[in-house]
Amino acid sequence: MSVSFNIANELLEAAHDEQLAADELISLVLGFAIICTAVQSRLNKALDDRRKSAIASARKRAQDEVASVKAKLGPDIGSLFDQGFVQAAEQAAVNELATKRSGLDFLALVVNILQRILVAISVQLLAASVRAQQQSRLVRTVSLIGLAIFFVFVESLTNRHV
Repeated sequence: MSVSFNIANELLEAAHDEQLAADELISLVLGFAIICTAVQSRLNKALDDRRKSAIASARKRAQDEVASVKAKLGPDIGSLFDQGFVQAAEQAAVNELATKRSGLDFLALVVNILQRILVAISVQLLAASVRAQQQSRLVRTVSLIGLAIFFVFVESLTNRHV
């Protein structure tokens, strides 16, 4: 949090030097956070599609192998291999995919980190704005608590899987 606090202070000073209002800076940072969240969602969908494709491919190969065993050994013995073999093949494909990291996995990780940093900076910028604009300590405290609750809610929504 102290890093995001320092980054937010540097951004506020840079915005002041460029004659950019704090509200505009907050809007820009929140906009980038929203864009990163959308990109993160798309990357997670692509990773999920890749996982489903690997499972479907493993299932198809396993079912073909089971059909081959049934043809050689007869349907009675071949039925023993049917479901368990297919599930084991699917699990092996998922495990293999988990050990193989691609550029897409790396990009998803980078975007996730960037999104979290931008949200943390947004919180710090909004907190600095509240502190600068409110004279009453009680109003500042209530506003900051509301801000914290809102961003905890937003963070929980971004990590939710449907």
